[in-house]
Amino acid sequence: MLKRLINKKADKDKEAARKLLSLEVAEINEIAEKLFKKLDAKIKSAAVLEERLDNKISLLEELLLKAEKVRFSSQHPAEDRYPEITELADKGLKVDEIAGILDIPRGEIELILSLRK
Repeated sequence: MLKRLINKKADKDKEAARKLLSLEVAEINEIAEKLFKKLDAKIKSAAVLEERLDNKISLLEELLLKAEKVRFSSQHPAEDRYPEITELADKGLKVDEIAGILDIPRGEIELILSLRK
């Protein structure tokens, strides 16, 4: 009889432990679900920020390319073509002919050739 009472007590303790464990697992699942929802929201925010940053990087790259074009186009064409001007003059071409070939104003050709002397 004592053995039966001990077994009943043990069975009740096991059942109480199972119920307690079940409640703990349910609570852990609930907390995990809330954490996953918060994590998903943070991931979505990070993705939006990443997309915005990518767009800004693309815009900056485009602006850099435009700035490079402006920088190089602001140089005077005669500066880049100085060797051509002097070479054509050395071949005996006249100022008007050089200006027509290189599409540079006659005055600039004259100036470059006068500086060379």
